[in-house]
Amino acid sequence: MEIVTATLTGIALIKKSVDFVKENISTVQDISGIAKQIDGFFLGEEQMNKGQGKGMSIAEQFGSVEKSADDFINRKLLEEKREELKTLINLRFPVQAGYPSTWDQILAERATRINEAKETQRKQRVKARKQKDDILETLKWVSYVFIGIGFTFILLLIGVKAFAYEYKSKQLTRQQQINQGLIKEDQLVVCRLKKQKVYKSKVACIYQGANRTFELSFQDVRIGCVRNFRCKLNPNGKEPSIDQVMESLRSIAK
Repeated sequence: MEIVTATLTGIALIKKSVDFVKENISTVQDISGIAKQIDGFFLGEEQMNKGQGKGMSIAEQFGSVEKSADDFINRKLLEEKREELKTLINLRFPVQAGYPSTWDQILAERATRINEAKETQRKQRVKARKQKDDILETLKWVSYVFIGIGFTFILLLIGVKAFAYEYKSKQLTRQQQINQGLIKEDQLVVCRLKKQKVYKSKVACIYQGANRTFELSFQDVRIGCVRNFRCKLNPNGKEPSIDQVMESLRSIAK
C-alpha cells in the first residue's frame, strides 16, 4: 500500500509541476521563476523510483501482469513529462550552438549539488566517527586515571593502617610489650654477700647468685653491706679479684 501511494504521489507531483511550467513558461524571466516546480518534478521522479520494485516479493515484482503494466505506463508517463519539461525549458531559454542546453545545465548543476551534499554528509559522518573515537579515547584515559587514583588510595590506606598499628605498638605499656614478646624482661636471682673489703671510709661488697652470677657494689662503711638482694642473672660471670676491689676502693677514696 505504501509503495502504491508513493508512486501515485510522485505521478501527481510530476503532472502538477509540468502543468505549472507549461502555463507560466512564457511569462517567467529566468529559471528562478520555475525553479520550485523543477525541483517538484525531480522530487516526484524520486518518489516514483522508490515506489517501483521496493518492498515486494520476487513473484510480485516479476510475475504480476497488473503490476508490470502499471510500472510500464507510469514509466512512459514519466519519460513523456520529462521530455515535455525539457522541451519547454530549452525553447524558452535557448543557448548558442555548441553549448550545453539549458536542461542539460540544470541536470549538471543538480548532479553537482547532489554530489556536494553527499560529500558533506560523508565528511559529517567522518567527523562524527572521529568525535566518537575521541570521546572513547578520553573515557579510556579517564578510567586509567581513576584506576590509578584507586590504587594509590589503597596503598595509602594500607600505609595508614600500618602506621596506626606501629603507633599503637609504641603506646603499649611495658607489661603489654613483655606479654607480646616485644621486649624481654630481665631475670632476677637472689645474690648473697660473699666477701667484703674495707678501705678507709668505704667498703666493697661482693655478692654471688645462681649460675655464678657476681655483683660488686660500694657502700659507706657506716652503712655496711646488705646480706642479700635481687640482682640481674648473669650466668658464668667472673668473680671480682681482691686487687681490682682494692684499686676501686682507692679510686673512690681519693
